[in-house]
Amino acid sequence: QSDTAGAARNTLTGAWSATSGTMALMGSWTAVPDSAHGTVLGTWTLNDNQGKVVMSGLWSASKAADRWFGNWRANVSGRGGEYTGTWDSSTDLKKGQQFGDLFEKAIFAVVNGTWRSGGNSGAWAIRTAKNPP
Repeated sequence: QSDTAGAARNTLTGAWSATSGTMALMGSWTAVPDSAHGTVLGTWTLNDNQGKVVMSGLWSASKAADRWFGNWRANVSGRGGEYTGTWDSSTDLKKGQQFGDLFEKAIFAVVNGTWRSGGNSGAWAIRTAKNPP
């Protein structure tokens, strides 16, 4: 079995939304948890109102005692330059819970947190659905 096949089988997907002042943002995300190292790597997109991808990038996550936190970066479609920032979750997790537990919570309720990039900051939320067997 290849690493690619294993990663594809363990990939989580969903939608996200965020705010920056009065501006609402939305897009999609993927996540591949690495339970051996307690980290997660993923991709994300920012979509316009018609669903067209206008920004895409990568994100990472690590777990503190009771929450997840990480970094993100993105490029704007058709333009040079890169945006970077940080994020954290405000969802309380018990000691020993894995990243998948954050998304298990997102099946039943919206999971949220905050993000920062330079002088900008805001709130984010994710939703997910159970993967078919």
